[in-house]
Formats: sequence, structure tokens, C-alpha cells
Amino acid sequence: MKTDLDLRPVYHKTDKASMAHLHLGLLTYWVVNTIRHQLKQKEINNEWRDIVRIMNTQKIVTTTMVNDYDQQIIIRQCSEPTEQVNKIYTALKYKQKTFTRKNL
Repeated sequence: MKTDLDLRPVYHKTDKASMAHLHLGLLTYWVVNTIRHQLKQKEINNEWRDIVRIMNTQKIVTTTMVNDYDQQIIIRQCSEPTEQVNKIYTALKYKQKTFTRKNL
């Protein structure tokens, strides 16, 4: 699991910083194991790096433009999830798209 999380020795100047690093590593380990456990219950037995690779196929696209009145318009929306991404979303009981189109 250390390899999947890319954990390595990190040397901090203070004990407080070292403890914070340790706690974040443990929290990450817990989250990853929880997700993998839920996926295994739905017979998705991929390695963590494969899950990350699959999920990285869905992107958030941000389009920025300036209209005739010199106002900046920003539009954000998610790309369509692939079949593999949908399978993971369904197994984890997540919405198919993380958010809908937003005009900022």
C-alpha cells in the first residue's frame, strides 16, 4: 500500500510537522482501503493505481471568454464518464457527474 500511496520517508524540522504528515498518511490509507473494500464487494478488484488511471479519464473543462461588454464569462462542466468510470461510480453509489454545467 505504501507504493500505491507514494509514501516515502519525509524529514520535518518539528515533531508537530512529522505528526501531521503521519496523520495525513494514515487518513489517506484509510480512505483508499475503504474505497477498495467497497469496490471489492461489487467485484471490482483493480489495483489502486488502475482505479486512479481509470478515474482520471473524466475531466473538468473550463472555458473562459470575454463578451462584447468586456465581462468575463467562465463555464465549467464535466466530460462524459466512460463505461469503466460509470461502473466505479455505481459501485460507490456516487452521482455519474460530479457537478453539472456552471456559469461563473
